[in-house]
Amino acid sequence: MESTGREKLLEQMARTASIVSRQEYFNAVHFAMQSARNSIKGSITGSAPSTTEQKDQVQAIIDRISLAKTRGVNVQYILPKSPDRLVVANQYREAGAEIRLHAGIIVSGLRYTVIDNTYTVLGLPSSAGENQPTREGYVIPSEALAEIFLRQFQARWEEAAPYDEYLKAIVSDVRSHNPNISVQLLSSELQISEAEIVRIEQRTN
Repeated sequence: MESTGREKLLEQMARTASIVSRQEYFNAVHFAMQSARNSIKGSITGSAPSTTEQKDQVQAIIDRISLAKTRGVNVQYILPKSPDRLVVANQYREAGAEIRLHAGIIVSGLRYTVIDNTYTVLGLPSSAGENQPTREGYVIPSEALAEIFLRQFQARWEEAAPYDEYLKAIVSDVRSHNPNISVQLLSSELQISEAEIVRIEQRTN
């Protein structure tokens, strides 16, 4: 019975999945986020943008998050648990997304976004490694596949460290080795605003 279900799912994927280029992948993500009515849940690389194109793509996601929140959409992202992901994590959090970081996805090259528990946008890197940019992807309108990814997402979400908790741990660790480091230098090193550093250090729990 289970085998038959898997076969039907694979057949459905083969019929409905459309392979897309890198730009088309981001266009698909943007369109999906724009059309979301209930939830956006994704496991992404969250690498800090270094080129103009990458910065534009990150800004476009930030804009979509802000608009989604005004519609009452629940937006959640899991990023690799690494200090260099805090730049994007902070930007997405400020736009209204709930962010957590998980060490287990550092070695994963797969990135995905599930929209309204209904369809999934999968991104694939140009080569092995989670730091590789997305080169192509798939847009799959399948509730069955979305459910599979949502189960994985929820399991990792429950294990992952909330953004505030992780950033506070990073800042506390730096201060334990250099108690006199200034907020300005912390801000520069972590590429996060001084106001955000102050906010985190004032957290009591």
